[in-house]
Amino acid sequence: MSLEFEYYGQNDGTTAPDVALTGDPATDQATLKAAGYYGGKIMALITSATAGRGVVVTPCNGATQQPYGTLINGAGNYAESIGPSGSRKTPVVRAFPKFKLSNEGINNLVYETTPTTAYTVGGLLYSGDGTTAALGTWTSDKVSGAVVAGICTHIPTATEPWLGVAQLF
Repeated sequence: MSLEFEYYGQNDGTTAPDVALTGDPATDQATLKAAGYYGGKIMALITSATAGRGVVVTPCNGATQQPYGTLINGAGNYAESIGPSGSRKTPVVRAFPKFKLSNEGINNLVYETTPTTAYTVGGLLYSGDGTTAALGTWTSDKVSGAVVAGICTHIPTATEPWLGVAQLF
């Protein structure tokens, strides 16, 4: 699990990912992961460039997009997932939740492990930008144009490798 709630906020399960889902778990999981849809990432609300998709969420580019919500579930083939056995929706949490984030494996980064600006309790958090892997990640590094996404409530350590977040949207 990469996101553990301490205070729930308001869940919104009306959005969909900006990728084509086939209904095949193996294909859809790989597609969602490649596009950066991991539980705990910051999502932005956009109108898809693909005709027929309409309004979707995508991993937030902190330099050019506004945070909309934090993705609760990631790719998978269980009922709580985005994938084919699930709703095919991307449920996000909004309205000031407080939670813990953990990075699960090298390719499932939901927070930056070595930001240039060190994490501090009470310090500001932003959405990452740049490569697909960095989009939507929580970081203490502010890029030009970024808005504050949260406040750090716990600094990741070797014994407690999770980032504490009080979300501000």
